[in-house]
Amino acid sequence: MNEREERLLKAFLDGNEAAFEELVKDSWERIYRTVMRIVRNHDDALDVMQDSFVKAFTRIRSFRRASSFATWLTSIAVREAINRAQRDRFRRAVSLHLLGKRPSPAGANPDALAERSAIRERVAQAIEALPPVQRAVFTMRFYEELKVREIAELLGSSEGAVKASYFHAVRKLRRNLSGLR
Repeated sequence: MNEREERLLKAFLDGNEAAFEELVKDSWERIYRTVMRIVRNHDDALDVMQDSFVKAFTRIRSFRRASSFATWLTSIAVREAINRAQRDRFRRAVSLHLLGKRPSPAGANPDALAERSAIRERVAQAIEALPPVQRAVFTMRFYEELKVREIAELLGSSEGAVKASYFHAVRKLRRNLSGLR
C-alpha cells in the first residue's frame, strides 16, 4: 500500500468519511473499465460499482492490508460484476466502444469501414458469449494487461485457475472467430 492510501485509510478509520471518497476516486476509472468489460452495460457497471463501494465502506475493517486498497476494492468490484453477469446471462448487449471504435477518418472507404465494424461486432459478440468468469479473466488480462498473479488476487483464486480460464477463453474466441481474416 502506498503512503497516500495508508494516510487516507488511517484518516477514514479515524472518522473522516471524505478520506474514503478520496480512496475511491483514486481507482474509480480503472475499476469502471474493468467492471464495464465484464457487465457490458454502463448502467449495470455503475450499479455494480455503487454496490462495491458500499460493501467496501461497510467491510473496511476487514481489509488486511496484504495488498493495496485499490486492489482490494477492485477485487470486490470484480466479484460483484461476475455475480451480476451471471444473473443477467440472457441479456446480451454489444458495446462496440469497448473494442476501441473510433470515428472514421474523412474520405475513408465505406466498404472497409463497414467490414471493420462487422468484425468489431463479431469480436464483441464472441467475448459476450464467454462465461462471466472467463470474460472477466480475459478482459483483465487482455485489455487491462494485468498479470496472472494480480488477477488471481482480485478474484480470490489460484494462478492456475486464472491461467486455465484465460486459456479456455482464448480457445473459445479462436474457435468462434476462426472465419475472420
